[in-house]
Amino acid sequence: GELFGRLPMRDQLRCRTHLRQAYPLATPQWIERTARKNFRHFGRMALWTMATLHRDPLQLRRGIGVEGADHLRDLVRACRRGEGTVLLTGHFGNWELLSRVAATVAPLSVVGKRLRSPTANRLIQTARIGGGAHVVYQDQDIRAAVRELRAGRALATLPDQDIPRLAGTFVPWFGHLAHTPIGPAALAQFAGGAVQPGFLYARGGRWVAHVGPRKIFPRTADRAADLHRIMAWAMAYEEALVRRAPEQWVWWHRRWRTRPPGTDAAASTIRA
Repeated sequence: GELFGRLPMRDQLRCRTHLRQAYPLATPQWIERTARKNFRHFGRMALWTMATLHRDPLQLRRGIGVEGADHLRDLVRACRRGEGTVLLTGHFGNWELLSRVAATVAPLSVVGKRLRSPTANRLIQTARIGGGAHVVYQDQDIRAAVRELRAGRALATLPDQDIPRLAGTFVPWFGHLAHTPIGPAALAQFAGGAVQPGFLYARGGRWVAHVGPRKIFPRTADRAADLHRIMAWAMAYEEALVRRAPEQWVWWHRRWRTRPPGTDAAASTIRA
């Protein structure tokens, strides 16, 4: 990861560009240091995932710290009552390990994308279901995800990316409006409006699960405003967490690729 991060290639350059946009007051030295840490982190994450595929998720869970234990207990109690919750996680820390160990604590379903490589897809699916999670693919009928929620399961989604083909809304992300999928918010509204942030990241040499408050957003007559409110809250929550460890988020992703209608050419650098 360290060596890869030094190469003058597209993703490496985009990572540095996006860090400068997110942290306009940062020094060039901080940007360079954080970019290298970024690729080092994801190299470590990939190796960790591969090296632990054979391990029992219960064993992996024992070494993980928890931030927000009371919030985690709220989630478990909601599942026992048969109340579904949309878990709002993201491409921060180690989301693959999160899916493996979270299912050993609460009934978990994971919304994922089918990979182009059948072999890679089977590998990732095997890792995700190792702890007991169900997998719901993005190209399945939305009713599959709704059924998981109505069965009292936690449905994990990763809405922190700009995916133009998905319906979305523009919410703030590090000082710039970012196109964010509204699917997780819509699913929550279908199943009672409950959402909850959940992440797993590295802190002090160990993995730490961070669980935020379980929040219920009521439905109003303005559906678009309801969905926007949920996603704006989710992205603000994740941004605050990413600021603790910026090297652990995927800065090479084109988070600001889609621009709001009417945006002038002056903002074109955000498309990088």
